[in-house]
Amino acid sequence: MLNRVPNIFLIILIIPIINVAAAILTPLFPPRALNPGVIRGLFLTIFTIWFLFTQYKSNVFGKITIVFLVYIFTLCWLSDDFNTSIYIFNKVYIASILLLIGYHYVRNPLRFLLFQRAFLVSLFLLELYVISANIFGWGFATYKDDSVFFGETGVNITKYIVIFVIGIPLYLKTEKDKQYKNLAIVLLFIGVLITFIGMKRSAILALGFGLVMYSFLTPYKTRLVRSLPFIIIVVFITSPFYLPIILKRYESRQKKVSMTYQNLTQSETEGRVVEVQLTINETFNAGLDRVLFGYNVFMKKNYLGHKRMLHVDYMNMLGGAGIFGLFLFLFCYFKIYQFINRIYREMKKYKYIKELFATAVALLAVQALLSIGGTMQGLDLRGAILMYLGALASISSYYYLYPNKLEFD
Repeated sequence: MLNRVPNIFLIILIIPIINVAAAILTPLFPPRALNPGVIRGLFLTIFTIWFLFTQYKSNVFGKITIVFLVYIFTLCWLSDDFNTSIYIFNKVYIASILLLIGYHYVRNPLRFLLFQRAFLVSLFLLELYVISANIFGWGFATYKDDSVFFGETGVNITKYIVIFVIGIPLYLKTEKDKQYKNLAIVLLFIGVLITFIGMKRSAILALGFGLVMYSFLTPYKTRLVRSLPFIIIVVFITSPFYLPIILKRYESRQKKVSMTYQNLTQSETEGRVVEVQLTINETFNAGLDRVLFGYNVFMKKNYLGHKRMLHVDYMNMLGGAGIFGLFLFLFCYFKIYQFINRIYREMKKYKYIKELFATAVALLAVQALLSIGGTMQGLDLRGAILMYLGALASISSYYYLYPNKLEFD
């Protein structure tokens, strides 16, 4: 099957896999060392630049994406610490271009199937990593609870798992090989379980919101309803193995929740609610130029003498890039939705088109929730979502041009 696609597409297939490998392996290296994350960053920077100058063709996504990136790049030159701002900008740049790469290369059903399989392999690697960490007991404890290990990456790996899990229902409608389907179902169950055991609020909320949006829009609602009794039975039978762990981790997590400024100044892992309040106050109490264009994009902010990185993507843009930057950031996602929704409205008599639309909306919902926890400081989460959205837009466009190719009704 791989011999039926051009060699360049093989690079596209390994991008999600090398991103996962870098996320898993980088924490094993000492700080500032030449690690897999740095190598991955160099490779993707060179590849995306090559893509833009030799392969990219102007499209509705590209125009707004490039405007957004040029604007943020300009702000980096106005930053008090150019090196820090440009370093994080490069991650934002790579993740954004992955949207255009997904749209450009995943242009027919065969490529889309292979692309989905690459995401399945990525999910397998993530889950194997977590399972191995618990078998061999390596990594560090989270939330003062050593009942579950998440390796050196920590519990944030559950947010990555959520992104790949959301695409499995669509994959099951695309894949014809029963062995791959059975593997996907197993990985789906394990992925959901790991997410809940992780007790990462942003991951659980993103998974729940994404699945709710998908369930509401999928044309296969009756299948979901028919499968509920089986799902409930499986959950009930297997609950003695994981329910005590979830309850224990929930108790540990509750002890760590902080919503006050005092706790914010003592912890770099909590305080999103306070961060929003402080950023809005700081932004709108400044001059008009600060409101419109922000200040020191991607840099830590000084809150009453306390240096804190802006975790929330929306506050990152508002505080660092102003209202104009926040608008461009959100408008990029709106254009994706608008494009896929237009095809959906004209072709919603086809179930597979509805399924593509449901998955796209679910991914946008996941992005909306994960952005509260923060996705702009690294390229893994946002990059995976945008690349998949680009692929969904591309395959939707393909079926719009060739509706006779639809086979999944």
